[in-house]
Amino acid sequence: MEQRTVVRCAEGHVFSTAAFPMQHLQVGRLGPGRLLRCPRCGRLRSSVPADVSELTADELARGLRLVAVESLA
Repeated sequence: MEQRTVVRCAEGHVFSTAAFPMQHLQVGRLGPGRLLRCPRCGRLRSSVPADVSELTADELARGLRLVAVESLA
């Protein structure tokens, strides 16, 4: 099973992505986040890893169900 990271986009939507490597600087990298297509609004958004300790169980479960459509990272 692949490892997923729960992230939060600039709009505040919580979702997950299959890969979120922070050690590489590539074209899709903007500051501490990555450009990901948010599954909630369908737009490319800068996204950062969510602080899982601050999420409710419902937000975490919903975030793990929603998976990023596309990554430019």
